[in-house]
Amino acid sequence: MVVFDGPINILLVDDNPENLLALEAVLGDSNYRLVKCLSGEEALRCLRYDDFAVIVLDVQMPGMDGFETARLIKSHEKTKEIPIIFISAAGNDNRHQFTGYAVGAIDYMLKPFDPQILRTKIEGFVSMFVNNKKLQLQSELLHQKTKELERINKELMRTAYQLSKAEAQARIVNGTSVDTMITFDQEGRILSVNPALETMFGYTETEVLGRSVTMLLPSLMSGDLIPTNMVGGADGPSGASMPLEIRLVRKDGSVFDAEIKLGGTIVDNERIYACTVSDITQRKQSEMELVAAKEEAEIAARAKTDFLAMVSHEIRTPMNGVLGMAALLLETDLDEEQRGYAEIIKNSGDALLSVINDILDYAKIESGKMELEEVEFHLESCMNEAIDLFVAKSRKQNLELSYSMDPALPEYVVGDVTKLRQVLINLVGNAVKFTNEGSVHVLVRPVRSDGEVVELEFEVRDTGVGIPEEKRPLLFQPFSQLDSSMTRKYGGTGLGLAICKNLVELMRGRIEVRSNKPRGAVFAFTVRMKTPDGRAN
Repeated sequence: MVVFDGPINILLVDDNPENLLALEAVLGDSNYRLVKCLSGEEALRCLRYDDFAVIVLDVQMPGMDGFETARLIKSHEKTKEIPIIFISAAGNDNRHQFTGYAVGAIDYMLKPFDPQILRTKIEGFVSMFVNNKKLQLQSELLHQKTKELERINKELMRTAYQLSKAEAQARIVNGTSVDTMITFDQEGRILSVNPALETMFGYTETEVLGRSVTMLLPSLMSGDLIPTNMVGGADGPSGASMPLEIRLVRKDGSVFDAEIKLGGTIVDNERIYACTVSDITQRKQSEMELVAAKEEAEIAARAKTDFLAMVSHEIRTPMNGVLGMAALLLETDLDEEQRGYAEIIKNSGDALLSVINDILDYAKIESGKMELEEVEFHLESCMNEAIDLFVAKSRKQNLELSYSMDPALPEYVVGDVTKLRQVLINLVGNAVKFTNEGSVHVLVRPVRSDGEVVELEFEVRDTGVGIPEEKRPLLFQPFSQLDSSMTRKYGGTGLGLAICKNLVELMRGRIEVRSNKPRGAVFAFTVRMKTPDGRAN
């Protein structure tokens, strides 16, 4: 018998248990797994779960007879190839035999049957079953191997494509690069160069191959330019040095500035070095020009700042005299026309002095001469001083001017009260100037505190003309205003918000603007102040 790794099932179907026992006696010592069924229905259920080498089927059975059972077996894909042997007691009736073969049986035996003949036939069908199973296993294994070979072949093709692509890319890089690329061995012999060598150094490829790399890079093999850790061991990683700037000599003796980058690796237990040489003559020239231009710009900026400071100071001194005399003149007995002229002089002088102060402050900021003072001051008093300046003007415009302070605020803080007041005056003044009706409200609250330093946030809210979102990035730029019509209507230099931004950043804060729904604008800024306890520490 052919040995098969798995159970060999034989299905015995007969409605007479004694006949089943007789079949079991004939086949029971052959190491088969005999599955016995008393009806066609029971046989069909067994066929759903197991594979069978052969079916021995009785013809005459109550209910579903053997012929009907065989028809159903042959109609299913899973069972249609199983050999069926009919065993019948119907005598020598050719019609039954013809029907048996017609429904798909492979043999037809009459009772009483010869046990040895039945046994021999069963062994033949089992041998066919085992051989078919082996062929199936071999076919599946062959299919798996074929799939694996196809996968390996695809990987090899992909690898070959990548190698070809990498080689093509390397050729393109080497052929089109303006940098010279040199490879050399650990003795310093040049192994390869790219076409850029001739353009940069004036040598052809044949003139340098096999020659010492010092012919092109005299200081390279001195030991100073090749770090010992550039190339690892036989299994170690490749390494590379930092870019180095050196001066090199061409074939014609001319000298040029160059930047070299070195790298190395192990190939077949041999050290191979690669060097890229870049001509940085133009870059060095540009750097020198940039340095010279920067120095000239700094000299011009200092001259401009000094000029602005001097001119502003020289103008402010006589202007204070003009304003003082205008104030004294207003205290004398004047008729209505004279008083109007005197007020125009004073108001115009105040506006001019404000412009001069802005220019002088901005000049100080640009020159880096603006410094912070640290004094202890009463926070609410600072707020009152800034707000009081605009009370009269707000009443004249029928505006509601107010402020509120968070109860969690410290009463006293340490910082530059003058600069904080200047920022508040500028923002509140702008809010009052650009608000025709409604209100201007200032809110102060603490953002965070660590016991020694407190960060304060100020918000100036108005219901004025508002600021278009696309114009907001320009607000804090010097000499910028929303449009020329506002300059004509409201005046100003456009320096106020730029000065505010610089002062706020000097106090380690930030400033921003956003919309105040439904109309108007909100200017919010933060500053960092010390607490009196923090200063004491």
